[in-house]
Amino acid sequence: MTDPADLAHLVLVRVAAFVKTLPPDQLADLAAGEAKLELVPKGGRVARTPRPATRAAAPALSRPVSEIQDMLSQLETRQAATQYLNDLKLTVPQIKELAKTLGVAAPAKSTKAALTTAIVDATVGRRADSLALSAR
Repeated sequence: MTDPADLAHLVLVRVAAFVKTLPPDQLADLAAGEAKLELVPKGGRVARTPRPATRAAAPALSRPVSEIQDMLSQLETRQAATQYLNDLKLTVPQIKELAKTLGVAAPAKSTKAALTTAIVDATVGRRADSLALSAR
């Protein structure tokens, strides 16, 4: 049975037998074009290889990193530096990128507060500690 007309007839008979078993709502969807029949190989659906996850780039900072770094170097207290970073209203991805750019090590799953503290400690905190020790 290699004649295309015979094969088409056989397929249509099987499709008709299948369609007769559908519930009325699915049959109505098919007739309206809101549903479709799909050809699935006998072994089942072929598993699709998942696409590699692409990491979205962090949105640009509201200020250049060099400006942020300069400002942090001018601030004298941890509280002022923390307030400055909070006022920038950075998102977690942005603050992670800032920490990375400043060379501040931070765990991958850090919270915004933990990242801010790490940046403040690495920039203002060390300098404040050094000044406090040298003043003794």
